[in-house]
Amino acid sequence: MRYLLFMDELREGGIWAVLALLFGLAVYLACSPRMLRSWRRAAVRAVGLGLLGLLGVLAGVLFVGAWLGGDPPREHIVFKSHDGARVALLSHSSLRDSSATQVTVKGNNCCSRYIAYDYYGDGDDYMGPNSIRWADDHHLAIRYTVDTTGSQVCHPLVGDVQIVCEPQSKR
Repeated sequence: MRYLLFMDELREGGIWAVLALLFGLAVYLACSPRMLRSWRRAAVRAVGLGLLGLLGVLAGVLFVGAWLGGDPPREHIVFKSHDGARVALLSHSSLRDSSATQVTVKGNNCCSRYIAYDYYGDGDDYMGPNSIRWADDHHLAIRYTVDTTGSQVCHPLVGDVQIVCEPQSKR
């Protein structure tokens, strides 16, 4: 349960890790080593200072963009198998003109995560706490409402877990 949320946060924050590495490189270049002489040192310093300026502008744009219009909060519902060995995570976001839903299943090892169900569209697929149930550790049933205004994909097999896709018609 905690693992899947951590992986989402890590994936979303990946740009900040890249910016931090580039910042370190830029500072190193701007304070170029004394081994370089004359014009080489000046050129390396100029590249480092230029990269620092570019990173400052890019980080500012990303920060202001996230602060002003970041993604809406995602609702998360966790479903554990009967013995607690497996976890499925239902994530849902309602956007202004659309919605997005994803069901992910944690794999056998520590770092595997599979997308069992994915939806993005103008309507809503009406999934909730009664939409997902584990039969056992290797069989998961996903019940969703068919919505032709978007893209819905339910995978019958993810890792070693068989998915029973149960499309329902709109009420």
